[in-house]
Amino acid sequence: MSGSMRLDVPGAALVHVGRQPILDAMGRLYGYELLFRGTAAATSANTAETGEEADAATTATILSAFSEFGSQLLAGRLGFVNLTRAFLVGELPVPFPPSTGVLEVLETIEIDDEVVAGAAKRVAEGHRLALDDFVWHERFEPLLSLADIVKVDVLAMTWPEVIETVERCKGFGVRFLAERVEDAAMLERCRQMGFQFFQGYHLGRPQTLSMERIGPGQAVALQLLSRLGDPQVTASDVEQVLRTDPALSVRLLKIANSAHNGQRRLSSIKDAVVLVGLARLRAWMVLIATEGSAGTREEVNAALIRARTCELAAPAVGGGVRPDSAFTLGLLHGVADALGLPMQEFVGGLSALSEDLRAALLGEPGPLRAVLDAVLYYERGDLTAPQNIAVPAGGLAGAYLEALAWTTHTLASLTGDRS
Repeated sequence: MSGSMRLDVPGAALVHVGRQPILDAMGRLYGYELLFRGTAAATSANTAETGEEADAATTATILSAFSEFGSQLLAGRLGFVNLTRAFLVGELPVPFPPSTGVLEVLETIEIDDEVVAGAAKRVAEGHRLALDDFVWHERFEPLLSLADIVKVDVLAMTWPEVIETVERCKGFGVRFLAERVEDAAMLERCRQMGFQFFQGYHLGRPQTLSMERIGPGQAVALQLLSRLGDPQVTASDVEQVLRTDPALSVRLLKIANSAHNGQRRLSSIKDAVVLVGLARLRAWMVLIATEGSAGTREEVNAALIRARTCELAAPAVGGGVRPDSAFTLGLLHGVADALGLPMQEFVGGLSALSEDLRAALLGEPGPLRAVLDAVLYYERGDLTAPQNIAVPAGGLAGAYLEALAWTTHTLASLTGDRS
């Protein structure tokens, strides 16, 4: 993940997100404001200001920041995300956990009872609120009672107006963030005034980061939404749907990677489902289904066939290889191939993976890697394959043909294509 990651990968989409650092009074990195970037060349924080376009911009920012870039983007710091009214009042879900982000209430939102109630609900869920580009008015008092941070644009106000704004808000117990700090003199002035956080060109300009991805299929996301609406649905049920779309599975693993606390490692897609939780997964699927991009059928086919072949071949290998882990290994390997990413770089974005999955993806010997190697030899028709390959050639042929039939049937059932 970097500003220079601009790979030309057939069938892959380039996603962008902007970030600008937020520092504390000691000059330490506290978090990043996350900015919508429709293209890598975009320079404004919000190219769409109101209505559905603004909702789409916020959706794109959330998806890119928390499900595509994962833990690499924030590196353990907080992400400040501008919210439109629809997210604030609950018409659209806030899918990321409270520990990872701060919800910025845009100054353009009309304050009414529904907005105040929605803000109170977000706070009750554990989220922190920041009031963006704050200018004092009595109508904001209900939100000041709920807010953690007030952001003051010190370049847009006279200094007496800045002082008045801070003094009026002090009684609400909020902390203050100075926006648009352009020079060292203003930084020191704001420090003396009692601001706790600082953001602006003097401290760091916005940086646009880009990453290649294969978009998840809208049909799978919609199918998942319908399954998640069943109160009897289980993690195993969700896994069965997820395994039909490689890109969506990788996205889930990145979401889980962002959410995990380091205490648990992921050995399968099911593990990621359990870690994220069905309720939060449903919120992610709402956003992904409305985004609705898709990778090429050839890329999806290849990754699915490899994953299913690994799963079917796993029982033939000793060492207690779990078939679901073998499926996940084949799936991840296929997606990395489709993206054209070096495996070290691909695995680096999935730090929550179990050690055996990580090692197998990086080519380290072991029972799990032996399954993948056998499948890769068979796919390539490699005549130099070692004689003691983990899975007999006859078994691989049967597994591959069964995987091919399964993939064809699975994709046809999702798309309605019976040809």
